[in-house]
Amino acid sequence: MTAKEFWEEFKDFEEGLRHELEFVKEGKKMETFSYLCAQLDDYCPGLTPNILSPEKNISKNHILTISCSGNRDLLLYVNRLVDLAPEIEHWDIKALVEGKIETEPKMMLKPFVCDGFSITPKDIRFTVYSWDPEKNIFDILLLLPLNLAEIDDADLENAFITIFEELWGERFVGEKINCLFFTHNANLEDEFFDLEMLEVCLNSFE
Repeated sequence: MTAKEFWEEFKDFEEGLRHELEFVKEGKKMETFSYLCAQLDDYCPGLTPNILSPEKNISKNHILTISCSGNRDLLLYVNRLVDLAPEIEHWDIKALVEGKIETEPKMMLKPFVCDGFSITPKDIRFTVYSWDPEKNIFDILLLLPLNLAEIDDADLENAFITIFEELWGERFVGEKINCLFFTHNANLEDEFFDLEMLEVCLNSFE
């Protein structure tokens, strides 16, 4: 399925989708939304839709955000799909889930509960481990508190990618973060910074 075909199909069922979002009770199967997911998967496996319903005094339209779930290899497909989106009444189409740190700075103080452990961003410090100037992507070394010492690196990486996406958004993670490394001991040769400075720090390399 091409991007153009996706949007032509979307226009045919978007009214039913809006009706479903408004009237179907939570917990009930949403057939039209499931169809949207299937169509998006037909265009590019790995993409997912996020929908926000209109909020009084903020937006009159539903907001459909196309997500690549942190997979940077799919950024091109997301951008292409959104770039080719036509004007559709009742809808705003956006690429990639945006971060919340600017509107919800207190998120740095909130524990993110994972499977068997929790991470509070304010307790984490970082340093740039390496930088690829051609691709402008970074390997990041994270200084973790001792309560995370027994957690497997793969579980930590999955958790931190999710946290970074929540804080700074999918585009930032997809375009800036290459690999994450972890330590529990501060090396005197490395200067660690509060995690809230991550975006500012990485953007300063440009």
